[in-house]
Amino acid sequence: MCEIDVNFEDLLTIVAVAFLSSFSHCYAMCGGFNLAFMRLHSASKNPIFFSLAYHLMRVVAYVFWGVICGGLGSILALNAKIQSLFLFILGIFMVLLALALAFRGKFLFFLEKNILFDAFFKGIMKKFLTLKGLRSALILGFCNGFVPCGLVYFFLASAMSRGSVLEGAFVMLIFGLSTLPALIFFMQLSHCLKQNFGQIFSYVSCFLIMIYGLKLSLFSLFTF
Repeated sequence: MCEIDVNFEDLLTIVAVAFLSSFSHCYAMCGGFNLAFMRLHSASKNPIFFSLAYHLMRVVAYVFWGVICGGLGSILALNAKIQSLFLFILGIFMVLLALALAFRGKFLFFLEKNILFDAFFKGIMKKFLTLKGLRSALILGFCNGFVPCGLVYFFLASAMSRGSVLEGAFVMLIFGLSTLPALIFFMQLSHCLKQNFGQIFSYVSCFLIMIYGLKLSLFSLFTF
C-alpha cells in the first residue's frame, strides 16, 4: 500500500521556505506574469476565479514535476549505495543553491537559464497573455510551472530525495499551495513586504535550504 511518509520537521521546512520565499523570491520571479494576467482579467465579472484557475494549474505543473523527480529518485533508491551517493550530491547541490539564491551572481544565472522554456513555453505565454478566458488562465498557469527558478530547483531536489513518486508529488503540492496566499490574496501586501522585509525573508529561506541540504548530506554519509 502506497503511503506518504514525510516527517513533521521536513514538512515544516518545506512550508516555511515556500511561504517566506513567496513574499520575496516568488513575487520577484512570477509577480510580473501574475500582475499582467490580473490586469488582463481585471474587467471580468470573476477575476478571482481566473486567478485561482491560473495558480491551481501552476500547482498542477509543480505536481507533474514532482511525479517525474520522485520517479527518478525511486529508481535510484533500488540500490542503497547509489541512493546514498545521490542523496549526498543532492545535499551539496542544495547548499550551493542556497548560497546562489542568497548572493545571486553567475551561478544562479546559469541555473535559471532554461533552453526548453525559452524555446517553447515563453512563446506560448506571450501568445496567451493577450487572450482572456478560462483556457488562457489554465494554459498560462501550467506554463508558469516551467519558469526556470532556483527556488523551484530546491523543491525538485527535495522531491527527488524522497525516493517515491507519491512523496515527490506531495512535496511539490505543498510547495505550490504554500505560495498561493502571497500570489493570489496578498499581492499588495507582498509588494510591501518585499520592499521592507524581502531580503530578510530571502536570507531566512536560504538558511533553511542550507540546513536541509547539510542534513541530507550528513544523513547519506552515515547510511553509505
